[in-house]
Amino acid sequence: MIPPPGRLERVCKGLAVLDAILCEDWSLRLFSFDASWDEARGVRMASMRNGEGDAWFIVFDGECAFFKAYWHEHPRVDPGAVFDGLPDALAAQRHEPAFSMDDVTFGGWFEPGRGWTLRGNVAPFAEEISILTGDVAVVRAYIASYFEVDAPADAIEHVLAGRPLDAATVARLSAAQSLEALGPDLREIGY
Repeated sequence: MIPPPGRLERVCKGLAVLDAILCEDWSLRLFSFDASWDEARGVRMASMRNGEGDAWFIVFDGECAFFKAYWHEHPRVDPGAVFDGLPDALAAQRHEPAFSMDDVTFGGWFEPGRGWTLRGNVAPFAEEISILTGDVAVVRAYIASYFEVDAPADAIEHVLAGRPLDAATVARLSAAQSLEALGPDLREIGY
Protein backbone atom coordinates (compact mmCIF):
# COMPACT_ATOMS: atom_id res chain seq x y z
CA MET A 1 0.00 0.00 0.00
CA ILE A 2 2.65 2.56 1.01
CA PRO A 3 5.89 2.36 -0.98
CA PRO A 4 9.33 2.15 0.65
CA PRO A 5 10.86 5.45 1.81
CA GLY A 6 12.97 6.20 -1.29
CA ARG A 7 9.99 6.09 -3.64
CA LEU A 8 7.63 7.57 -1.04
CA GLU A 9 9.88 10.58 -0.52
CA ARG A 10 10.07 11.22 -4.26
CA VAL A 11 6.26 11.02 -4.52
CA CYS A 12 5.78 13.33 -1.53
CA LYS A 13 8.15 15.89 -3.06
CA GLY A 14 6.26 15.61 -6.35
CA LEU A 15 2.90 16.16 -4.63
CA ALA A 16 4.27 19.25 -2.89
CA VAL A 17 5.66 20.59 -6.19
CA LEU A 18 2.37 19.98 -7.99
CA ASP A 19 0.48 21.82 -5.25
CA ALA A 20 2.99 24.71 -5.45
CA ILE A 21 2.53 24.93 -9.23
CA LEU A 22 -1.26 24.82 -9.00
CA CYS A 23 -1.74 27.05 -5.94
CA GLU A 24 0.38 30.10 -5.13
CA ASP A 25 -1.19 30.45 -1.65
CA TRP A 26 0.69 28.04 0.63
CA SER A 27 -2.14 28.00 3.18
CA LEU A 28 -4.51 26.48 0.60
CA ARG A 29 -2.20 23.65 -0.44
CA LEU A 30 -2.77 20.12 0.85
CA PHE A 31 0.75 18.76 0.42
CA SER A 32 4.03 20.20 1.64
CA PHE A 33 7.58 18.97 2.00
CA ASP A 34 10.38 20.35 4.16
CA ALA A 35 13.77 19.10 2.98
CA SER A 36 15.39 20.78 6.01
CA TRP A 37 13.07 19.57 8.79
CA ASP A 38 16.13 18.70 10.90
CA GLU A 39 18.95 19.95 8.71
CA ALA A 40 21.70 18.96 11.14
CA ARG A 41 20.65 15.31 10.95
CA GLY A 42 19.44 15.32 7.33
CA VAL A 43 15.85 14.54 8.35
CA ARG A 44 13.05 15.51 5.92
CA MET A 45 9.32 15.80 6.54
CA ALA A 46 6.27 15.52 4.28
CA SER A 47 2.80 16.53 5.35
CA MET A 48 -0.79 16.70 4.23
CA ARG A 49 -3.25 19.05 5.90
CA ASN A 50 -6.73 19.58 4.50
CA GLY A 51 -7.78 22.52 6.68
CA GLU A 52 -10.58 20.49 8.26
CA GLY A 53 -8.47 18.84 10.95
CA ASP A 54 -7.22 15.90 8.92
CA ALA A 55 -3.46 15.57 8.54
CA TRP A 56 -0.57 13.21 8.11
CA PHE A 57 3.12 13.62 8.72
CA ILE A 58 5.88 11.46 7.28
CA VAL A 59 9.45 11.83 8.51
CA PHE A 60 12.34 10.45 6.46
CA ASP A 61 15.43 9.67 8.52
CA GLY A 62 18.13 7.69 6.73
CA GLU A 63 16.54 4.48 5.47
CA CYS A 64 13.75 4.68 8.05
CA ALA A 65 10.44 6.54 7.94
CA PHE A 66 7.85 7.58 10.53
CA PHE A 67 4.15 8.01 9.66
CA LYS A 68 1.42 9.63 11.78
CA ALA A 69 -2.12 10.28 10.53
CA TYR A 70 -5.29 11.73 12.00
CA TRP A 71 -8.81 12.06 10.55
CA HIS A 72 -11.03 14.15 12.82
CA GLU A 73 -14.26 12.28 12.03
CA HIS A 74 -12.83 8.96 13.18
CA PRO A 75 -12.01 7.72 16.67
CA ARG A 76 -8.61 8.44 18.12
CA VAL A 77 -6.46 5.46 18.94
CA ASP A 78 -3.90 5.09 21.71
CA PRO A 79 -0.61 6.51 20.39
CA GLY A 80 1.28 4.28 22.83
CA ALA A 81 -0.20 1.19 21.19
CA VAL A 82 0.32 2.48 17.65
CA PHE A 83 3.97 3.37 18.19
CA ASP A 84 4.95 0.55 20.58
CA GLY A 85 8.22 -0.87 19.26
CA LEU A 86 9.14 2.28 17.33
CA PRO A 87 12.85 2.01 16.41
CA ASP A 88 15.26 4.14 18.43
CA ALA A 89 16.25 6.02 15.26
CA LEU A 90 12.70 7.40 15.04
CA ALA A 91 11.90 7.78 18.75
CA ALA A 92 12.21 11.59 18.72
CA GLN A 93 9.27 11.80 16.29
CA ARG A 94 6.99 10.15 18.85
CA HIS A 95 7.25 13.29 20.98
CA GLU A 96 7.28 15.94 18.24
CA PRO A 97 4.85 18.71 19.31
CA ALA A 98 4.17 19.76 15.69
CA PHE A 99 2.53 16.38 15.05
CA SER A 100 -0.16 16.68 17.81
CA MET A 101 0.59 13.17 18.99
CA ASP A 102 -2.58 12.90 21.08
CA ASP A 103 -4.55 12.97 17.81
CA VAL A 104 -3.79 9.66 16.10
CA THR A 105 -6.04 7.60 13.85
CA PHE A 106 -3.22 5.41 12.56
CA GLY A 107 0.50 5.46 12.20
CA GLY A 108 3.66 3.44 12.01
CA TRP A 109 7.14 3.24 10.64
CA PHE A 110 9.38 1.69 8.03
CA GLU A 111 12.54 -0.23 8.90
CA PRO A 112 14.92 -1.68 6.30
CA GLY A 113 14.55 -5.44 6.14
CA ARG A 114 11.18 -5.33 7.90
CA GLY A 115 9.10 -2.99 5.75
CA TRP A 116 6.14 -1.01 7.05
CA THR A 117 4.56 -1.54 10.45
CA LEU A 118 1.18 0.23 10.46
CA ARG A 119 -1.28 0.19 13.35
CA GLY A 120 -4.59 1.78 14.19
CA ASN A 121 -7.59 2.28 11.91
CA VAL A 122 -5.68 2.02 8.61
CA ALA A 123 -8.17 0.12 6.42
CA PRO A 124 -10.81 2.88 6.07
CA PHE A 125 -8.16 5.20 4.63
CA ALA A 126 -6.84 3.06 1.80
CA GLU A 127 -8.32 5.45 -0.76
CA GLU A 128 -7.00 8.59 0.98
CA ILE A 129 -3.45 7.29 1.22
CA SER A 130 -3.44 5.66 -2.22
CA ILE A 131 -2.11 8.98 -3.55
CA LEU A 132 1.18 8.08 -1.83
CA THR A 133 1.76 5.31 -4.37
CA GLY A 134 2.38 7.96 -7.01
CA ASP A 135 -0.22 6.49 -9.35
CA VAL A 136 -0.66 9.20 -11.98
CA ALA A 137 -4.39 8.51 -12.39
CA VAL A 138 -4.97 8.93 -8.64
CA VAL A 139 -2.96 12.17 -8.54
CA ARG A 140 -4.70 13.47 -11.66
CA ALA A 141 -8.09 12.76 -10.07
CA TYR A 142 -7.00 14.63 -6.92
CA ILE A 143 -5.90 17.65 -9.01
CA ALA A 144 -9.20 17.63 -10.95
CA SER A 145 -11.23 17.45 -7.75
CA TYR A 146 -9.26 19.86 -5.55
CA PHE A 147 -7.99 22.42 -8.07
CA GLU A 148 -10.62 21.86 -10.78
CA VAL A 149 -7.84 21.51 -13.35
CA ASP A 150 -7.52 18.91 -16.11
CA ALA A 151 -3.77 18.44 -15.77
CA PRO A 152 -1.86 16.48 -18.45
CA ALA A 153 -0.93 13.02 -17.20
CA ASP A 154 2.56 13.16 -18.71
CA ALA A 155 3.33 16.44 -16.90
CA ILE A 156 2.14 14.95 -13.61
CA GLU A 157 4.27 11.86 -14.21
CA HIS A 158 7.27 14.11 -15.00
CA VAL A 159 6.99 15.83 -11.60
CA LEU A 160 6.23 12.66 -9.62
CA ALA A 161 9.29 10.98 -11.16
CA GLY A 162 11.45 13.81 -9.86
CA ARG A 163 12.67 14.82 -13.29
CA PRO A 164 14.17 18.31 -13.67
CA LEU A 165 11.47 20.93 -13.80
CA ASP A 166 11.43 23.28 -16.77
CA ALA A 167 9.32 26.28 -17.76
CA ALA A 168 7.40 24.27 -20.37
CA THR A 169 6.26 21.64 -17.84
CA VAL A 170 5.20 24.33 -15.37
CA ALA A 171 3.25 26.15 -18.11
CA ARG A 172 1.47 22.93 -19.10
CA LEU A 173 0.26 22.56 -15.51
CA SER A 174 -0.54 26.22 -14.79
CA ALA A 175 -0.54 29.27 -17.03
CA ALA A 176 -0.54 31.45 -13.90
CA GLN A 177 2.72 30.07 -12.49
CA SER A 178 6.35 30.46 -13.57
CA LEU A 179 9.46 28.43 -12.90
CA GLU A 180 11.19 31.51 -11.48
CA ALA A 181 8.37 32.22 -9.02
CA LEU A 182 8.55 28.60 -7.81
CA GLY A 183 12.20 29.00 -6.76
CA PRO A 184 11.60 29.40 -2.99
CA ASP A 185 9.11 26.50 -2.95
CA LEU A 186 11.46 24.23 -4.90
CA ARG A 187 14.32 25.00 -2.51
CA GLU A 188 12.16 24.27 0.55
CA ILE A 189 10.96 21.02 -1.02
CA GLY A 190 14.46 20.02 -2.12
CA TYR A 191 13.24 19.30 -5.63
